[in-house]
Amino acid sequence: MKIEDIVQTIKIVADKFRLKLLYIDHTDITVISRIGLSPEIFIQIYANVKKEKLNMTLVVSGERIYGIDKEGGFYHEHPFENPLLHINTEQIDVENFVIKSLEILKKIELF
Repeated sequence: MKIEDIVQTIKIVADKFRLKLLYIDHTDITVISRIGLSPEIFIQIYANVKKEKLNMTLVVSGERIYGIDKEGGFYHEHPFENPLLHINTEQIDVENFVIKSLEILKKIELF
């Protein structure tokens, strides 16, 4: 995993799903980005290649409503039904996270 590849993937996925690139900043080992519909409805993506971490969160009105992140060396999901839960899961890529997030937004009629 290289930062340049992650940055490129974020831009490609945002364009593919007609999402706005609201914010992106990166160093040689980290990237943080927000892609979405507006500053109120977005997906935040954080990657750290040194820690082999890819955290992604769907945010609506300042609240996480869905997410997948890595803590303690393991990935876990914060399910839409109860984002406070931690359910063990596998890492997924940016595109599949965006697809799942858009399905959630459609379900709650925000997309």
